[in-house]
Amino acid sequence: MAEETYRASKSGIAKDIEIRMEEKWDDLQKEGVPDAVVGWLNMILNNEGDFCKSSHWEDLHLFLKDGSRLCKVANVLLASQNAPEIKFSRSEAPFVCMDNIGKFLKIAEEYGVKRSDLFQTSDLYEGLKAPTVNVITCLHALGLVSKSRNFEPEYMGRGGIAQRNERGFTDEEVRAQADSIIGLQHAGSYGCANQAGMRAPGTQRHIA
Repeated sequence: MAEETYRASKSGIAKDIEIRMEEKWDDLQKEGVPDAVVGWLNMILNNEGDFCKSSHWEDLHLFLKDGSRLCKVANVLLASQNAPEIKFSRSEAPFVCMDNIGKFLKIAEEYGVKRSDLFQTSDLYEGLKAPTVNVITCLHALGLVSKSRNFEPEYMGRGGIAQRNERGFTDEEVRAQADSIIGLQHAGSYGCANQAGMRAPGTQRHIA
């Protein structure tokens, strides 16, 4: 189970957004997206005997939270391009975890993932079901890019899924979502939250 931390309860528009994003995770689960992503990650990390035990959002959060495994995946992708690896640390310290996640997001974009498909560090680190949609969307997009580059192991997810599940948000809802995010966030570029670059989950992070 994801670790419990105090968070102010959401209400009104922010709560409605959270509910709809949780429903979107359920939609993606039915489409098999988390299964495809976790299966791919496990194949990449198999050489180290490291694997995520299930595609449940809480297991995915715990598996990826410190960012070190994401950096390992990034390094495997970089190695396939004969590019230098990134350095990262294994630690439970929030700053280190977020730094690792930020490094992964930078490499993901350089590899070919659209910026609109990237998640923010808080989407992963805080361990909530709704924003985990953004995490799985990013990893799905990364898998599809790797597939287009003939990377092995091949990502088995398919493009074009879940489009019918997209849900739009009004400007008011976007602002409410931005205002509702609290805690472990700081200004930055890749994946670090600030309201200037913040989107309500699901508004532009579409599964291709």
